[in-house]
Amino acid sequence: MNTERRQCLYLDTQIKQKSNNLDFMKFLAAWLVIVHHSFDLNVSKGEWIKVITGQQLDFGTMAVSLFFLASGIFIAKSIERNQSAGKFFRARFRRVWPPLAAVVVLSVIMGAFVTTLPLGQYFTNSMTWRYLLNAVFVLQHNLPGVFENNVFGSAVNGALWTLPVEVLCYVGCYVIYRLGLLKKKRILGVMALYLVCALIGFRICSMLGIVILSAAFRPIYFFLLGHVLYVYRDRVPVDWRLFVLSLAGMAVCFALSWSTAAVWIFYPYVLLYPAFMARQCGSRLAFGGRFSYTIYLCAFPIQQLLIHLFGGQMNVYLHMGLALVIATAVGVVLHYTTEK
Repeated sequence: MNTERRQCLYLDTQIKQKSNNLDFMKFLAAWLVIVHHSFDLNVSKGEWIKVITGQQLDFGTMAVSLFFLASGIFIAKSIERNQSAGKFFRARFRRVWPPLAAVVVLSVIMGAFVTTLPLGQYFTNSMTWRYLLNAVFVLQHNLPGVFENNVFGSAVNGALWTLPVEVLCYVGCYVIYRLGLLKKKRILGVMALYLVCALIGFRICSMLGIVILSAAFRPIYFFLLGHVLYVYRDRVPVDWRLFVLSLAGMAVCFALSWSTAAVWIFYPYVLLYPAFMARQCGSRLAFGGRFSYTIYLCAFPIQQLLIHLFGGQMNVYLHMGLALVIATAVGVVLHYTTEK
C-alpha cells in the first residue's frame, strides 16, 4: 500500500509548484468564453460543444467552471498564508478591482462614440452613471442608446455577472476559515450544507424565473469544491485513469441527458488532471495565462462593438477571429497598465 502510494502522484505535491498547464488552460478558457459569446451574440445555435452534447454544455460553462475551481484551490491556500482580514482582502482587491474599474470606465467612454443619443443627453442620463456601479460589483447591463440594434440585445458587458459571485466566494472563504471550517471533515459538512441550499435555491429561482441568480450556484459549487480538494490534497490522486473514467462518465451522463451530473460530478476531475499532471507544458505556452482575467473582462464589449460596426449582426467566424485578436491585445495592455 505504501509503495503504491509513493508511486502515485498526489495533488499536495503538485500545488507546491507552479502549474504551467493551469496557466495555459486559463488562457484557453478566456478564449473559449469569446468563442461561446461569438455564437450567442450572433444568435447562432452552432456552438460546437452544444451540438456535440445536444445543447447540454457550452464553452462558457466549461471556462467559468475552470476559473472558479482553480480560484477555490489557490484562495484556500492563500488564506492560510495571509491570515488577517486586511492582508487577505487587500490581495484580492489588488487583483480584481483595477482592471474591472478600467473596463467599466472605458465602456462608458466607448458608449459615447456609438450611442444614438446626443452626447449631452448621454452624459446626463442616469443610466450612464448607474453603469459605473459595475465597478463596485452592482450589475448594470445597459448604457443609453448603445448597441440597441444588435441582434442579441443591448447588454454592454454580460460577462460581468461572475464578478459579484467571485467576491461573494472570497467573503465566504474568509468566513469559513475564521470559523475553523477549512479542515478535513468540517469542509465536507460545509459542502453538504451548500448542496442542500443550492438545490432548494435552484428550485425557488426556477419557479420565480430568476435566471441570473440560479446561474451562480454552479460557480460557487466549483469554488467550494476547490476548497475541498485543497483540504484533502494529500488524498487526491492525479491519475490518468481517473481522468479517462471521468470523461467516460461525462459521455454517459450526456447520453442520458443528465447534464447536471456530468458537470457537477465528472467535469471537475477532467479539469484537475491536465492542470496538475506530472507532464507540464513550457513557460511560453503558460505565459498567456496571466492575461486571462483582463481578456475575459474586456472581450464582451469588444464583441458587441464589432457587431454594432457591422450593422447589428456578423458572420460568427469572422466575428470570432476578430474578437480573439482584438480582445487578446487589449487584455495584454490592460494587464500591464492596471492589474500588474
